Amino acid sequence: MEHLREKINSVTPDSGLNKSKASQGSPAHILKKTQPALMAKLNSANAFLRLLMETAQTIVCSAVTPNLKEVPLKKNMKNFIGIDIASETFTISVFQTPDKPVITQGPIANSSEGFHKLLQWFKEQRLTPANSVICMEAPGVYGEDLTQYLAAEGFKIAIEPPLKVKRAFDQDGHKTDAVDSAQIAEYAYRFFDELRFWQPRSEILEKTKHFLSARELLTKQSVSIQNALIAYKRHVVQDAFIIDMYEKNLALVKEQIAQTDSHIDELIRQNPSLHELSLILISACGVGALLAAYLLVTTNGFQDITDYKQMAAFLGICPYQHKSGKSIYRNAHSRHFGPGYIRKLLHLASRSVATHIPEFKKYYYRKIEEGKSKTVALNNIANKLLKIIFALVRDRKPYIKGYRSVHPLVLQNA
Repeated sequence: MEHLREKINSVTPDSGLNKSKASQGSPAHILKKTQPALMAKLNSANAFLRLLMETAQTIVCSAVTPNLKEVPLKKNMKNFIGIDIASETFTISVFQTPDKPVITQGPIANSSEGFHKLLQWFKEQRLTPANSVICMEAPGVYGEDLTQYLAAEGFKIAIEPPLKVKRAFDQDGHKTDAVDSAQIAEYAYRFFDELRFWQPRSEILEKTKHFLSARELLTKQSVSIQNALIAYKRHVVQDAFIIDMYEKNLALVKEQIAQTDSHIDELIRQNPSLHELSLILISACGVGALLAAYLLVTTNGFQDITDYKQMAAFLGICPYQHKSGKSIYRNAHSRHFGPGYIRKLLHLASRSVATHIPEFKKYYYRKIEEGKSKTVALNNIANKLLKIIFALVRDRKPYIKGYRSVHPLVLQNA
């Protein structure tokens, strides 16, 4: 910073540039005499502005990307690899430039033997982590082993939404694994600047994600058994054994849910940083341990998603406008894309604070009086909760009830 300050001071324009001096002589003589000095000062001012722009650009880039060396540059990437993954096999294509043919290999077994064969083929084609980038559609559990294997080998991997890749191409023509992998490779070449490079989660967050998935399944089983038990008790002819079986299964599932919650809490406590974030999240009104765990997993410890607007768009609670000209218009509405379980938990948190927290309760009824529907008012509260949550995480401070922010100028003038 000191070095940068010296550079700025060395090119700071002369303060006399904006001063007027009385002089004698004709206008032509004055212009001829002062023109070199004015040009020198203008050049100095331009240099000063250029340095400020470069400094601002460096600061912005460092804020967006913590380590610039980790972001690959397209000029260094000569090979764009697309992989289409199935349950038992995968197909790979390499796109280099539009004037060169696409190289396709596969199907290759989706196993450890197939992974070694893939690396051998990479060596034959001179595909290295330094000159190649790999792109694939979100494959789920089918591609987990392959992505972990390639990441361990040092390759840069971008995982894109399938719908986004599909909309980049015309849907006429053949539909095969080879065509899909070739389109993914071409997509990586065309939209390289929009690729989001994947990094594996920590082991604790990965295990937490698995426990949350298991808890969702157990919750569905609990609701199913409970509904079956209620329906059976309405029969005129009943059997005590069936009722006892339902009740025992229901008690067992509820016990397993409690054990799952205990395991999730233990996992988060093992990491001091995640435990600190969890305590900050739980301090916010309406946020419980389950919603906090989902937020940590979804945002990868608030590393992948750092802005509440981005999170709202990902969860599908961000309202979008739809209007054009004079004839096309409809009210802004949310698309409800994204993970449904965390969206449901956030909705329940919104209902809770709208009922029990005075500030949110006033806001809720004010929106109802303005003509908003109850769903829209609750959706607005959900967005406000996300804004509060991300502010708490940004400042690493717990929620303070009744907190009011004060502009510094108000304190200065007080």
